[in-house]
Amino acid sequence: MCKALNAIEKSSSVAVATIFLPREPTTDLNYLHDIIRRHISLTLRFCERYLQREVTLFEENLVSDDPRCMVCTRTDLLIRTEAAMNGTTSDYYRRLIPCPECNLSFCCSPAHWEAARALHHAPCEETSGGMLSQCEMNREVRAQVNFDAFLAETMNLHGALIWAPVRTLSAWMSLEGLSWEGELSDEIRKSFGIPASLSTMPWIRAISDNLTMGMTILYALEKLNDGDAWTRKHTLTVHIIGAWVIEVACAIVFEEILHRLPEVNTLKLVLCGPEMPESRRAFEWDTCVECKQRGRKLIHEHVIATYHEFVQNSGSAFQPPDLCVAFNSGASQASKHTWPPTFELLVQRRIPTSFTSFDREEAEGEAALLRAAGATLHPALGPAKNPWGSMNPVPTPHQVYGFSASSGWLAGGFR
Repeated sequence: MCKALNAIEKSSSVAVATIFLPREPTTDLNYLHDIIRRHISLTLRFCERYLQREVTLFEENLVSDDPRCMVCTRTDLLIRTEAAMNGTTSDYYRRLIPCPECNLSFCCSPAHWEAARALHHAPCEETSGGMLSQCEMNREVRAQVNFDAFLAETMNLHGALIWAPVRTLSAWMSLEGLSWEGELSDEIRKSFGIPASLSTMPWIRAISDNLTMGMTILYALEKLNDGDAWTRKHTLTVHIIGAWVIEVACAIVFEEILHRLPEVNTLKLVLCGPEMPESRRAFEWDTCVECKQRGRKLIHEHVIATYHEFVQNSGSAFQPPDLCVAFNSGASQASKHTWPPTFELLVQRRIPTSFTSFDREEAEGEAALLRAAGATLHPALGPAKNPWGSMNPVPTPHQVYGFSASSGWLAGGFR
């Protein structure tokens, strides 16, 4: 892939990409993001011809992550290409100019920064409560990256912080009107010994990245059920579709479902997806001391298959779950070719279902696909911001404006 990207710099393909660039700076985000998609598509097609194979998702993300001018989408490479084409060698080494305050947004010239300044400093809908600007949110992102690095070093972590409260609530409590900070601050202080003088928000942001899965399942169950009889079932079954290694690595966060549903004895999770690391028959996952003492169980089953294949292969033995959930499925973008048969099956069998996405664009795309398959979407389950999505957003990689977060949006829920 490195050689393929290097070959692009010596190819006329880059010069062709400059045809898409706007003549004047603009803040029409739909137009700019469409240009970026064209440029990425052109780059990926070149790479696939060079490699003589399809690029992987990781390689695609590598191309999508290039810094770009906020109002014309130029990259360093496109600037150099244009300079070389025009023979302006004095500008040949000119590079993108980062915002001096956040260093995470860029423009290709002082004139383009003048055009971008108002947008960059205006309130951004996708930030915390829509109160922060892109620049302010970028600074919070940088601060969180530094905190996560500090956390990894002091706690000897080899990845993200995976944590869930160990306490069990005395009764089910509706999630309506609750918040991450209200639910986690006290528990985090106790668990990590954080003094009252320090904010717990950096910890909440880090923890919510994975705990969002457990909380989003509970939120969807509450919205898709009339009454609370589901909170008193002996066994609650959840099928996680499009599952991957992240759902296996973060198994502890699903125990929070048991901790918030004290009358449920057993939680059975079926992790189903073509990219699952391995298949395993039902087995019992280790739980906290209190759950063990009370005889409560967390059962896992792992299946390497698409969900419609799993249902078909199960035949008459298939038992509909209390909920099917897909986290950040990419169904409208990266994985759109694998999902349509699953959509149709979920709708036809009337299986309670919820999909989440990283950002608004993905959520609205998936909602359209679900409706096209015949689903009538629950108004609280998307497309809409997820109140229990990750509190740890990052700039959306293939755009010049906007943020995305793990399960940050609810794409659609139905039954």
